[in-house]
Amino acid sequence: MKSITIIRHAQASLGSINFTDFDRPLNKTGILESELMGNMLLKQRSSYDKIISSSANRAINTMKIIANQIHYKQVIEEKQMIYNSSEYELIDMITQLDNNLQSIIICGHNPTLHRLSQKLSGQIFHIFPTCSIVKINFDINNWEAIELGDLDYFSYPELLKKNT
Repeated sequence: MKSITIIRHAQASLGSINFTDFDRPLNKTGILESELMGNMLLKQRSSYDKIISSSANRAINTMKIIANQIHYKQVIEEKQMIYNSSEYELIDMITQLDNNLQSIIICGHNPTLHRLSQKLSGQIFHIFPTCSIVKINFDINNWEAIELGDLDYFSYPELLKKNT
């Protein structure tokens, strides 16, 4: 059994002449979203073998906050290719993972992560707001065999706030 937790980065500042899109920082709401969703993941009591994040500022900082919340002590692997990738490029990246890894997190950007979540879960998500989290379980032993999995959960900050 393997699982992938897909996280869209939290809310970021709008573009500015002071920084590129790649360098956009989280805004105050994004920091709060990251903390809220990190706390949700902590309550799930899941463990993660590896976190892979886009190296874009808003994505890596979302993951740093969440990793701190869930007490993840390993290095977050940064991959610039996630920034402008397609869902097919991410699937290719996943198929090349070490088979000793059972549970991973991938953090990145829309629309790619929205499409990836739908493709791997077979579900339709009508919205995929900032800091959305989707966990999908796969009945496989080898990442090369990844195909349609079973949706474990889908959540995002506003949904959590409504339910508390």
